[in-house]
Amino acid sequence: MQQILLVVAAIVLGLGTGYLTGGFAFSSLVCVVAGIFLVTPSLFKFQLSDMALVKKQKHSIFANLWINYLLVTAAALLIGYLSGDIGIAGALLLLALLPGGGMVMMWIKTSGANPKLGFIIFMLNLALLLPITLIFGLYFDLASGWFPAPVLGDGPVSTGREIKPFAPFVILIVIPFLLSRLARAFLPGVMAFTEKHQPLISKATMFGIVFYLFSLTTSQLLFTVPVEALLRAIVATTAFYAVAFTAARYLTDNDAEGRAVYWHIATRYITLALILAVFSIDTYGPTFILPVMIAYFIQIGSAGMLRTRMLERSKAAA
Repeated sequence: MQQILLVVAAIVLGLGTGYLTGGFAFSSLVCVVAGIFLVTPSLFKFQLSDMALVKKQKHSIFANLWINYLLVTAAALLIGYLSGDIGIAGALLLLALLPGGGMVMMWIKTSGANPKLGFIIFMLNLALLLPITLIFGLYFDLASGWFPAPVLGDGPVSTGREIKPFAPFVILIVIPFLLSRLARAFLPGVMAFTEKHQPLISKATMFGIVFYLFSLTTSQLLFTVPVEALLRAIVATTAFYAVAFTAARYLTDNDAEGRAVYWHIATRYITLALILAVFSIDTYGPTFILPVMIAYFIQIGSAGMLRTRMLERSKAAA
């Protein structure tokens, strides 16, 4: 509940600030902030030697890949098509292609899952960011004929297709990995401080990023979204998460390794999705940001309940 209130406050304050000021221009520094404060701490305990687990956990690695990038992605495409809105469809595809997230390791550690396997899957999913952004960059041109044209503002309609896929890969993977190696070698005090205060750092970073992104000029397009589009986005996003939760529940094993896979299917990297969404809102229209915004409430609101049910199943199986 605290996290939901935090997100709501950030969204309301961001939109209010943008409305009163006309909105801020986007700066790629927000990606740097996300990389440093959300991704880097997750890599502190990661060692290259841990990659040896890949051979031992081929089943779990394969499950993560086919469930996320085939099953869940196919469901997102279908639900998006049924929504009849290319903005909603594009956002669901983006969510499907970004499993896990900045908070996923916390849920893995507190639910009896295998943290080392969780780290490896987290790294694997991040490493796929480059091909993911390349695939997503093609979606608008391939799918635009299936949907009515999005309602756009008076500005240029090129932001989404000008995104350079390699930039997020470098900022969100390469740089955080190098920083984590630097901290491991020379800054143990920084590591200790960060790990001790990680929940507070994550919440503060999430609040700042959400506030900033919703205060941008492009985010003010949300004020033009009709109620019908909002309801469609709620239904579509809820259906998407229902598929993800069901797949996580019935297609993963009830052991430490299966639970690590579970969380990477049930959760999405919604903060990263929101960052990437800003690049594309001028292409997909204002409805594009709605599923990402709704995802915050569904995912954060459900995570505690999912963990409780997981622990109950674990005890029953013991």
